Amino acid sequence: MTVYKKMAREELNECSLLAAEAFYDYEYFSIYIPNDQRRKRFLDTLLQLEFHANYDKPGTVFLTAREDDHIAAVAQLCAPDFKKPSDAEYIRRGWVHVLLTGGLRQVNAWHTMEMQASAPCHELDGKNWYLSLLTVAKAEEGKGIGGRFLNDCLIPYVRNAGGEALNPFYQFRTQPQIL
Repeated sequence: MTVYKKMAREELNECSLLAAEAFYDYEYFSIYIPNDQRRKRFLDTLLQLEFHANYDKPGTVFLTAREDDHIAAVAQLCAPDFKKPSDAEYIRRGWVHVLLTGGLRQVNAWHTMEMQASAPCHELDGKNWYLSLLTVAKAEEGKGIGGRFLNDCLIPYVRNAGGEALNPFYQFRTQPQIL
């Protein structure tokens, strides 16, 4: 049975590692940091920084999906009023270490692309939420956990919080659609 709940502070490191492992072979990162070992260190460091920097930020919530008492998936939802941490907050939390583990030029190239790609999400208006991160543990991939997490937990969470959409792609209907 799958159990959904908010991520506890003491689960930050476990969940950030779960997310990092899910992205180790993801092309989104490997085109910028092709060396496998360097990319793994970079992702471990980056995701730990991201989770710690965003955990207490107003307008963000981390949720987990648990299978048999272990974390099978983690997601970060961002409310319409969410503001990314400032550059100073990132530096204080260890951005320099992220730069050193991934390589200054490689990380800067990736970061520039990331900022451009995510800009539309940070400019949503109204009651639009966005899903900043959804990862499933490697051992749990292919079991439908991600889809169930989205449909049974994340979308209802946003709807119950007064959201009208999760990303611009999931518009909530207030009345059933008549075909």
